[in-house]
Amino acid sequence: MNSNNFFHRVKIGIKNKPFHFLVNIFIAYAAIWTILEPLLSIVQNAGKYFSGEIKFFAFVLISSLIGTYKTAVPKSINFRYGNTSIEIIFGDLFSFTGFKVIPVSRYFYEIQVVATSLQNKLIHKFVTSHEGDRGFDVYQETLSKALQYEIYQESYRSVTQQKEKYYPLGTTATLMLNGQDYMLFALTETELKGQIPDDNCNVSKMWIALEKFWKKARIDSRGKSINIPLIGSGVTGIRLNPTQLLELNLLAIANAIEEEGKITTEEIRIVLHPKYIENINLNNIQKIWS
Repeated sequence: MNSNNFFHRVKIGIKNKPFHFLVNIFIAYAAIWTILEPLLSIVQNAGKYFSGEIKFFAFVLISSLIGTYKTAVPKSINFRYGNTSIEIIFGDLFSFTGFKVIPVSRYFYEIQVVATSLQNKLIHKFVTSHEGDRGFDVYQETLSKALQYEIYQESYRSVTQQKEKYYPLGTTATLMLNGQDYMLFALTETELKGQIPDDNCNVSKMWIALEKFWKKARIDSRGKSINIPLIGSGVTGIRLNPTQLLELNLLAIANAIEEEGKITTEEIRIVLHPKYIENINLNNIQKIWS
């Protein structure tokens, strides 16, 4: 369901806190009555046409609309941590300006990855920007250039029956395609479709990867916004619910700011897939972090 659908967000708000919906209506009604009742008593002509049942039903209608609006769960929130602006929003990662952050496996050069992964979407963008299979070559050439100074070890993989470059957790590659900036960082053991293990990643590995990533992002962001997905979801196999994963992502950002100081970026944006709107209550996150 589209997270921008207002009525869907109202439905979730009522489902989560049905009593809160009624309270919002009551508060709105009381506020309208407190403001308008004295004014209507002063303006005598208005009292002739706006009284009795008409006034009552008008108050109820307006307060119901206000209560409904206030009940809808938010599609985004903003707050500051130190000197850094952080936004959390439901949407499509690729639709935002600035760096798009994509977690990949420690075998960076995988191509036949899980179809729903962000990496696959990026590879597809390279493929469609060139004729034939040239896009795959350009993707790997661009990736190779971005990783040319990064350390790695040679590791034989039975699944591919060849030696491949295996990078440390958090290794980050900065790419550009058609004026769009991307950051890929090593998080999982593999993203190959049909080959995902149960222990593809865990919380401690994710923390190590995020620590290294944010150190690199501090250098490469160049004042642009950094857009990250919900790191730890998808094929990682990390057994935390979406809210816990979001909290872990926020703690990693806070840790990076506390350890190193302000991150040189206009804004850090956590872009959540719309499917999580029923699982993550941004109002609660706002109360904790604001």
